[in-house]
Amino acid sequence: MLTDSAARWLLVLHTALGVAAVGSATHLVLWLRKYLNGQSGKRRAVIQFSWLVLAFQVGAFIGGNLMYPTYKVEVRVAYLENTGAIAADAMARSKELEHLASREGTHAYEAPATADLVKRAAHAARWFDVKEHWIAMGIFASIALLFVLAFWDPRQGPALKPIVMSLALIAAGTVWLGAIIGVLTASWRAV
Repeated sequence: MLTDSAARWLLVLHTALGVAAVGSATHLVLWLRKYLNGQSGKRRAVIQFSWLVLAFQVGAFIGGNLMYPTYKVEVRVAYLENTGAIAADAMARSKELEHLASREGTHAYEAPATADLVKRAAHAARWFDVKEHWIAMGIFASIALLFVLAFWDPRQGPALKPIVMSLALIAAGTVWLGAIIGVLTASWRAV
């Protein structure tokens, strides 16, 4: 398990690699559309974006897996799956909000019921684990896309165009999904 400082820095690196994967995968899809529609001068850029997507995906995946034991103990078990911790956190937040509301002369925020928070936290933990499977599928799609692009040119025949675009969309979709789920989970509790 990582120290708190190391886990936080690794989370920052993981986030940066994830953002880079989202950006490069999105660019790949946009450039690939032009390439598949006859702009053969885009071939080199499309292959470079494909390599970048794969590199950022693998880097973020490795960073996430290095951080996973720390997340499992300090976030998932200690908070997301711990009803007592969620209730204590909700009570402390509610107390602080009441204090701030009385000081400001406003009405206090009505927090959701603890049972609802526990249910939502459990969903966040499950979605986080599902995300890793989707990311792995996206990495395989990126590898397959690179393989196809290395040996195929759209001028040779349009038969593979739908497959190539589908692989790029899968790669982009999985990194977008991973980024969204990661941000939502970290909004509950981060390492």
